[in-house]
Amino acid sequence: MAKNKSNPQPNELVQDTEFGRGEIKDNALKAVVTSQLFRTRVVKAKKGKGSFNRKAKHRGKEPYSKFSLMWILNRAFFLSEGYGDAVS
Repeated sequence: MAKNKSNPQPNELVQDTEFGRGEIKDNALKAVVTSQLFRTRVVKAKKGKGSFNRKAKHRGKEPYSKFSLMWILNRAFFLSEGYGDAVS
């Protein structure tokens, strides 16, 4: 005797999602929106506007910054000590 094979009904099929969430049970819209598919991405331009990369030696330095952090701290220290007229 051969076993009867039953074909599953369409509502019984487990639908695998492309969102990396596995089986979605409750809120399908929330699962889609919070998945990796809808993650914000920043694309860095390779050519043209916004593509300039500063050398690693100068990384983090601002070309328009007039005063360095050490200069500001030294200035604040001397002013608090009363040496304000000695520093210009």
